[in-house]
Amino acid sequence: DALRLQLTNTSAYCIYLLLLLKSGVYLAIVTFCLLRRTAVCSNGKSS
Repeated sequence: DALRLQLTNTSAYCIYLLLLLKSGVYLAIVTFCLLRRTAVCSNGKSS
């Protein structure tokens, strides 16, 4: 029973880590795209 509880905790922790990683990657991509878009926009306006 204790082993099953530990397994449940471990799987929950893994899922939590995966979600965190996924959201982090998504956030990084969005930030990168926004920064690139603003850079392109400012470059286009200046030239």
